[in-house]
Amino acid sequence: MTTLEREQRYLRKWRGKAIRGDRLAMANVAATYRILGNYRLAARWWKKVAEQGDGNALTEWGYSLQHGVGVRRDTQAAERAFRAAIVSKDITEYGREEAMYHLAVLLLGKRSVSSRRAALKLLQSATADQDYAQAAALLQSLGSEEIQKICTCHRHLRPRLAQRHCRVHGPRQAR
Repeated sequence: MTTLEREQRYLRKWRGKAIRGDRLAMANVAATYRILGNYRLAARWWKKVAEQGDGNALTEWGYSLQHGVGVRRDTQAAERAFRAAIVSKDITEYGREEAMYHLAVLLLGKRSVSSRRAALKLLQSATADQDYAQAAALLQSLGSEEIQKICTCHRHLRPRLAQRHCRVHGPRQAR
């Protein structure tokens, strides 16, 4: 069975439940569309789940907004989504760390002293259990005056998908 066949099978399995409002099904449909490369539909489903308060979906929605994946790029809305994800009661610790990292990346883009301090605190929280290599590397580079390119890979995805929008590890045209 090819990836395409498997993912189309998942869509048939979960889409009906997703349309009826099942949050798990909605998240599965969004993830399936992302794997299939239909980022517009993936973003639409992430938004629907995020609107129901799912913190992990808020992180995914924020990432879509931050990088313009399937939607128009909107860093202010991405920042709101990441902040909502961080305080959400319905999020995994893994998702919370991911939201902290990507919010820190957004804040570093503002280039103000207060944003840099806030980013530092977020990165320290994200790396507290020492399982987030990108956050640890970025935290270490903040110690020096010069920040090189910042990795924006999705850490829990397969490399082909995780690196798609990353300036450090992504395709040549994204650099």
